[in-house]
Amino acid sequence: MEDSPIVSGRGRPRKPLDKKAEGRSRVDRDADNLQLQQLEEKDVVSSVANVLSDLCGPGEWMPMEKLHAVLVDKYSSVWHHGRVRRYLTSEEWPGPESKGKPWYGLLMLLRKYPEHFVINTRSKGRVTLEFVSLVSLLS
Repeated sequence: MEDSPIVSGRGRPRKPLDKKAEGRSRVDRDADNLQLQQLEEKDVVSSVANVLSDLCGPGEWMPMEKLHAVLVDKYSSVWHHGRVRRYLTSEEWPGPESKGKPWYGLLMLLRKYPEHFVINTRSKGRVTLEFVSLVSLLS
């Protein structure tokens, strides 16, 4: 039996997909997605650094709740809705630790950059408060 060509919806023969090319394109897509994620993180980190340097003096800490409120006010209508969801809501962070903390995604991002941000956590009973400052404001 002869192999029949794969036919596209328009009746033209279509080439079978090359597995190597398919793998390469997936790797390229993954690399592109990683690069986009890194650029997005860099932009958010830069925005946070600007807010902190504008509102905090040397040695001062800002409560995460206040930082979150300022970022929502300043960027929620500017940033893409996916970025807002990732960093200014807890939608993508299911679990008890994110409950009642819409800034949880932002906190996780800032923890990835200890060279720029210092996070101070204070607990009283069941209440945990997070404060953030720029490394440059504390040195």
